[in-house]
Amino acid sequence: MFDSTICFKKDGSSLKSYESEYEANQAVDYVKARYGNDQVAYHCSKCGYWHLSPIERQTPNHRSFCYDSIGQLKQAYSTRESAEKRARIIFEEKGIKLNVYHCSECGEWHLTHLSTFSL
Repeated sequence: MFDSTICFKKDGSSLKSYESEYEANQAVDYVKARYGNDQVAYHCSKCGYWHLSPIERQTPNHRSFCYDSIGQLKQAYSTRESAEKRARIIFEEKGIKLNVYHCSECGEWHLTHLSTFSL
């Protein structure tokens, strides 16, 4: 386990990173036994390592092959529900209103600041 230099918690502190799924799942078991918190391990598409997330905040996503308006790869969600959950979390934590849309290019779901757009 080590502190990430790329990925951060909402309070700005570094996320703990794990080199393998096995190591991350051991940490999940430890957190549950020690603190009673339900966590889930996930593979981070940003840094390539494993992190833990509270189950209620987990919204599985990955980098798609679609690009945003400034040329960066977009995050994709395989279900509308996952994308909507992430949009709600962002609104609750940052006050940023995001909309969900189904992408005709990759067939998955993305978030956007735009309220109306054409695909």
